[in-house]
Amino acid sequence: MIFTGKSADGSDAKEVEGMYMHPDGEQWSNQPWIITKEDKMYWEIRDHIDGKRSLQDEYDLVKAKKSTLSRALRDFLIKFMDEG
Repeated sequence: MIFTGKSADGSDAKEVEGMYMHPDGEQWSNQPWIITKEDKMYWEIRDHIDGKRSLQDEYDLVKAKKSTLSRALRDFLIKFMDEG
């Protein structure tokens, strides 16, 4: 929530409407975010690699049949990287 006001004690604070935070916690919008299934799958892959590998490294593991991602996430990653 975002509040606006001028008093030091917050007595005139008002909630600002129309501000929406992205699930990543770093972006704002005046429109509600539409989170797609693909967004969720991408974030799940990013959580899986947890900064230990790049998407390219995970893609290479998928191609080598050594990735521990689920089948749906492996298929999504292949499509994502091939279209990219």
